[in-house]
Amino acid sequence: MPAVRFEKRFLLLSISVLEMLLFSGIIYGWTSLVYILKQEGYFSDHCETTSANTTQQNTQVNCQVIGNTSTQDAPCYPACLEQDETLTQVFAISVVASQVASLFAGIALDYFGLRFIRTCFSVMMATAALLLGFSTREYPYVYLVYPGMILVGMCANITLLANVTVGNLFGSRRSTVITIITGSFGSSPVTFLVQKMLYVHFGVPFQHMCFALACLCVPSLLATFTLFPKRKFLPNSHQEKRKDSQETEKLQKENKTGAGEESGSAQPTEETFVQVVTSRLYLLHLAYMSVMNLNVIILVGTANIWFNMVTGNNNGHVSFWTDVLGFFQVSNVLVSPLCGFVYDLGLRGHAYRGPTMTSRRRAAVPVFIITSLTSSLVFFFATLSVWDTSSVESSTGLLMTSAPDMLLTFVLHVVSRAFIYGGNTAFIANSFPAKHLGRLIGMSYLVAGLLGLLQYPLIGWIKATGSPFYVYIFVLVLSVVTFGHPIYISYHCRDVSGKDGRHPSQSSLGNPVNGHLKHEACDSKETCV
Repeated sequence: MPAVRFEKRFLLLSISVLEMLLFSGIIYGWTSLVYILKQEGYFSDHCETTSANTTQQNTQVNCQVIGNTSTQDAPCYPACLEQDETLTQVFAISVVASQVASLFAGIALDYFGLRFIRTCFSVMMATAALLLGFSTREYPYVYLVYPGMILVGMCANITLLANVTVGNLFGSRRSTVITIITGSFGSSPVTFLVQKMLYVHFGVPFQHMCFALACLCVPSLLATFTLFPKRKFLPNSHQEKRKDSQETEKLQKENKTGAGEESGSAQPTEETFVQVVTSRLYLLHLAYMSVMNLNVIILVGTANIWFNMVTGNNNGHVSFWTDVLGFFQVSNVLVSPLCGFVYDLGLRGHAYRGPTMTSRRRAAVPVFIITSLTSSLVFFFATLSVWDTSSVESSTGLLMTSAPDMLLTFVLHVVSRAFIYGGNTAFIANSFPAKHLGRLIGMSYLVAGLLGLLQYPLIGWIKATGSPFYVYIFVLVLSVVTFGHPIYISYHCRDVSGKDGRHPSQSSLGNPVNGHLKHEACDSKETCV
């Protein structure tokens, strides 16, 4: 099948980025959405049913001026810790549903194809938006938030898997394009941020915005059947496949127990799915990804509590910092290409060997070091901000509740998040067989989601202590431990490359024909590059 023209590749990439911004990780715009839900009085009846003493201690009144509505006409609903706990539970369940759905989405991508899962996420997102649109603060309609947000969460990684294979159309720039797409995932909280701004400043009803979001799923569904292939986009670089085969064959020859066995009997084989998921490298990557994903969940899920603590429950200041965090999250799509650039730079550093599996794995080491460092710094600063302010300022000179220090924490969070998800997808795409891509990415998010269940006892810990201080310390320790992942990759690749030198016969394998690499035949239902 002929290569896809540049114009179509650019169009497909543009559609993918737009879909990612609108539909993928909007669940992580929870801080904006939860502000709207509190203003609308969702689950405020939990405050009314508490004891009088508890209500006096924990309740504050939300009287936000909406659009041109006067303060007298603005609805005022009580807010309390019980309401926060219920809303945080909605977020937690939705995030877990997002991760669990990832494996099934990966299997569907590998077996049923791209068109199938694109249809699934379009229909599911439209249904989710309609459920949220029909929800109100009144019983039982308030509980439509649960299935609505669960579907929103499930669409997150399904949308990512439906678009990430577009990166395979861009050859040597694949890592950069993949991180742009995953960066759009990180910027997708802009959807709920825009809804919050329209709600607060222009008085647009929340339900109307949800119905508009449902309508936006229709063009996405049309693109599925007109522009995207039935199966998926696959990398088909002749050079990469031959280099990987050479490396595998060489390692197999060295591991042969029979010294007299002929070298011609060693047949290059590709790792099976079971071999990949049981390898130490992939298992360690799962542990690393699970910890990093938990970091994001905890920071976003407790952001409203965090802002209330550092602002002294000032509703206006909470709204301000919620908007600021939302704007920083939007910039994720601008930061994510940095992750791809670092990855591709690492690949070019080993260009003399050709694009072997070992060199592609080693290229991820700087990405993972940056990720662990920024994530650790985020929770270090967050911990200081909820600690005793005077003690922190006197000992470190930092006032972590000040605007500059809060902004620094947000910057580190955006960089960390861009490298977490972009690095995960790029590492799996470059380090393991392409035919397992969907299942491997899905498995990584599934395991991360299961570990994400830790957020339940952690949120309970916050409720018991009344502060996220100890939870932030716990997550900080986990972040520091993740430095073991890039260390292991460096050791693993050094051990392999110590037996490996410059591959022979490079000239015949990597030579371009008329300025382009040769392409192998592929399934007619798949698009080759």
